[in-house]
Amino acid sequence: MTGGTDELTRLEQQALNARLRLENLLRQREAGQEGSGLVPAPSDIDKARDRVEAAERLVDAHVRMARTA
Repeated sequence: MTGGTDELTRLEQQALNARLRLENLLRQREAGQEGSGLVPAPSDIDKARDRVEAAERLVDAHVRMARTA
């Protein structure tokens, strides 16, 4: 089970990193709209959202697989 736990931890870390990246881009966008800093490209924000969704789906799938094993 250690391998499964290690993999789940890795996937959860990836999901966390993806969420933090998205939050950072959204903060940058807000700051840029208020006139302090550059605004990230909308495509960068969309990609970051996609990565969060994908990472969360991987975590969910791993948890489901672990429950059925």
